[in-house]
Amino acid sequence: MSLNINIGETPTPSATQPPAEASFTVIETSDVFLQAQALPKWHQEYLQISEGAFHGSLSDISLGPIQLFRERMDKAVDQQGQPWPNSFVVGIPVNIEGEGFWSGDKLVSDSLFFLKPNSELRFRTPSSSDIYVAVLDLNALNQYIEDFTEINVQHLYQLSGVAPASQQLCQSLRYSLHHIFEGVSNNPYSLNDTRVRQVLFSDIMNTLIVGLETLGHVQPGNPGQFVHRHIVEKAREYMLSNKHLPPTVLEVCQELRISRRTLHYAFQKVLSISPVAFLRYIRLHGARQELLTTPPGRVLISEVAARWGFWHMGMFGTYYKALFGETPSVTLRRGLRPG
Repeated sequence: MSLNINIGETPTPSATQPPAEASFTVIETSDVFLQAQALPKWHQEYLQISEGAFHGSLSDISLGPIQLFRERMDKAVDQQGQPWPNSFVVGIPVNIEGEGFWSGDKLVSDSLFFLKPNSELRFRTPSSSDIYVAVLDLNALNQYIEDFTEINVQHLYQLSGVAPASQQLCQSLRYSLHHIFEGVSNNPYSLNDTRVRQVLFSDIMNTLIVGLETLGHVQPGNPGQFVHRHIVEKAREYMLSNKHLPPTVLEVCQELRISRRTLHYAFQKVLSISPVAFLRYIRLHGARQELLTTPPGRVLISEVAARWGFWHMGMFGTYYKALFGETPSVTLRRGLRPG
């Protein structure tokens, strides 16, 4: 089985611009040599070191400066290789059986693993392995960190090998990454939409950075002294003034010249919700208004969802029903009724 969807061939965007280049690839292999070749943007060699017929699979989402993939193999493999130059690698096991060693460190189920920029990878996989891996371009990551977080960049780029992590953190990361792949897999052609690519790019970056901050290995600094209510008022004003094309959290932070951590803390203090949830409510209201004012049969719910930045139809339906007490299809059939 093989699926490959490519959109665009333009240069890498900045941290707040939607990636103009995107691809989604799904492939199953029965040969370790083909498995090594299947992974885009890597130069690597695989050597099968346990006996038996090989079976592997790869799901890859590439969004300009971000590559996110899930790789499964049912045999122990000795890997040697490198991602593209000037990139940082972070990953998490989904399920592993038997001993494995990433850059010389023993791989354990509840852990994150890292590869420093411009380093060679040596990975002796477990006898059965299922892992998520993200590769982040340093230029985009540096800009994101400078504009939206208080992470110590130099410390971050020294992370290498395996770092044990809490079960709660690992489960949260696996859940988030699973839903990212599920959403793209269910609607891969949503990547054609610029807004979907922008939201997906932001979701992936936020998921990874929050995980790193929670791990506690990146030494975040102290947030600045801001008046929380003033921050929320300015953020709401900016969000609502652009509700026809709601900004991402990154764009809000850039507009207000504050970090993501500071914005999140202010919203929790003042509104008891996150800025991500507040922006989602704006987008849900936009989608609801469009569904209410469009005659049935004139529009697909998936098209409306994509226009408002929802790339995962299952989650869109869940969020919509939770907020409005009815499904999008009910709203579309009902439309606006005179009061």
